[in-house]
Amino acid sequence: MVALLAFRLLPLLALLPLLRPSALAAEDGADAAALLRLKQSFSDPTGRLEAWSASSPSTPCDAKSPWPGVQCYKGNLAGLRLTHMNLSGSFDFGAVAKLPGLHSINLKHNNFSGPLPASLGTVRSLRALYLSFNAFSGPLPADVFVNMRWLKKLYLDGNNITGPLPADAIAAAPRLIELHLDRNEIDGPVPFKLPASLKLFNVSHNRLTGSIPPDIAKRYDKSAFAGNAGLCGSPGSDSAVCVAAGPAPPPKMPPPTAADFMAVQEETSVFVVIGIILLVILLVSGAMVLMLRQDERNSAAPAYDYYAAGATGASAAGAAAGSSKPAAGSRSGEMVSVDVAGGGSSSHGGSGAGSRRMGEFVLLTEDIPAFGLPDLMKASAEVLGNGTLGSAYKAAMRNGVTVAVKRMRDMNRVGRDEFEQHVHMLGELRHPNVLPPVGYHYRKEEKLIVSEYMARGSLLYMLHGDQSPNRVVLDWPARVRIAVGVARGLAFLHEKLGIPTGRLVSMDGADFDAPPPPPPHGNLKSGNILLDADLEPRLVDYGFFPLVNSAQAPQAMFAFRSPEGTTRAVVSARSDVYCLGVVLLELVTGRFPSQYLLTARGGTDVVHWAAGAVAEGGERDLVDPAIAAGGGDAAVRLLRVGVHCAKPEPECRPSVAEAARMMEDIAAAGAS
Repeated sequence: MVALLAFRLLPLLALLPLLRPSALAAEDGADAAALLRLKQSFSDPTGRLEAWSASSPSTPCDAKSPWPGVQCYKGNLAGLRLTHMNLSGSFDFGAVAKLPGLHSINLKHNNFSGPLPASLGTVRSLRALYLSFNAFSGPLPADVFVNMRWLKKLYLDGNNITGPLPADAIAAAPRLIELHLDRNEIDGPVPFKLPASLKLFNVSHNRLTGSIPPDIAKRYDKSAFAGNAGLCGSPGSDSAVCVAAGPAPPPKMPPPTAADFMAVQEETSVFVVIGIILLVILLVSGAMVLMLRQDERNSAAPAYDYYAAGATGASAAGAAAGSSKPAAGSRSGEMVSVDVAGGGSSSHGGSGAGSRRMGEFVLLTEDIPAFGLPDLMKASAEVLGNGTLGSAYKAAMRNGVTVAVKRMRDMNRVGRDEFEQHVHMLGELRHPNVLPPVGYHYRKEEKLIVSEYMARGSLLYMLHGDQSPNRVVLDWPARVRIAVGVARGLAFLHEKLGIPTGRLVSMDGADFDAPPPPPPHGNLKSGNILLDADLEPRLVDYGFFPLVNSAQAPQAMFAFRSPEGTTRAVVSARSDVYCLGVVLLELVTGRFPSQYLLTARGGTDVVHWAAGAVAEGGERDLVDPAIAAGGGDAAVRLLRVGVHCAKPEPECRPSVAEAARMMEDIAAAGAS
């Protein structure tokens, strides 16, 4: 019987290869038809979507020539990113409602207006919806939360949404993680209940009234409710508002019905079954952990897999810059790295291959005289500063070698084998603007990373800390050379440590529920840019994401000060570009950025200051007087590059390679 059935199925199996191409063609045709129908619903005055045409020679997800604004995953339409295209009119969400793989729609910074379309609730497959900075008006429909059960992220900030919030529908949203409703005209009370899954909630700068429910106030920062003058408990609200509002009454609950009792019994049965399944999974998982723990010690994945398989180089490890502005005559927070008396810089000569284990200390290069941990302990030491990752010391040893030693904290994310493999990889990197470590000492409680000492110190110290009469004032040629060198070094890191293009579809980590690749540097700031005797910049303190404990990373790594890091705790390669923008603005203005401060107040918000000046055409007023005459128009151009790099939206920033080319052009124009 089985043989007879197999014989009858053979012709059908033979047809499968022929049916598959036609099925793919049908899918492509459905995607194209849906997009063409969608395009008819709005206006495209600049012609950015001209390629969306029935006569287009390619399909929307063509591997070589995809349609603009289309995001695809494995040949299927997965997202639409139509930001900054000056689109207007309505948006027919119903046109794409039947595309099951559509997970993200991004319409940020356009001119869509009017009430949110009724068809919005029909796109049931959406995970993320970005409608920020348009002119949508009217109330927020409850259908958005009732029908879109997979929705995780909703951005509606910067619109004209009015009316009260659909509290019951929001509370019942099962997977909602982020809800951004700030800068609208929403009125009424703050909901008494929000989903347990909701991590980010922002209703600031609206017209909310009443009191913030105590349970909600405990879950979110006060800034999430700022700018609501009639809301008791909102930062800046009048005390008279709280007197008028009185205590927030609890929500009224309807009496239970017979159907409710039945539902409780059904849910209880379901939870019992789920509990048994989870117990079995827990027991099996525990057994697997015990069996694999021994193998893990011998065959653990190297830490550099965190970035990209097959990377041929690695970045230099340095020490973190401090979190406070350096005082006169001190070098607080700078990371200085090994100046060999009579020798050269370890990053300019030698292959870096091979290492020497000196007892408990490992030398990563053969270009310097041998020394070990006892030599470091006996060396003449000078405290250089305390940074977010540890303390830095200058150690002058009796053999004439002077090094910088960083005592690293919060680096227990991986075990000893992974740590050593990663540091060895960092020590192999060779670039004129990158400074690799020359040795290390590993202990579970503490790690020492030794690197080249540079007497000039950091860019942070040169710009803000050195107040001595004989200090070196960085003129315009020096600053533009530093800017170009930093960009070259960072581009090199992104080439060697960055995940190859296409490994992950989304750059901002939101579109397809995939984490973004980590920033190859992750800690770029002026305190981690050292200057050699010729004022050439050398980057340090990068490539540490695989090593730093996850809980401490947001405080220790400067990439988390980017807008996406502070609001969503998500960083990527474009976060490095934001950090580069801060450094460029610091170079041009000569001001100490407030972005470097963790808690203390002070400095200048160079990002917002410069962006406002560019918008008003007043860039020249921001240029440091010390370079105004020599920099001229070139300094203004460099400031504009800094503003471009520090844009709030990661997708609007240039890549590091593009930023480097912009700076090369500025330097070349000044030299001609």
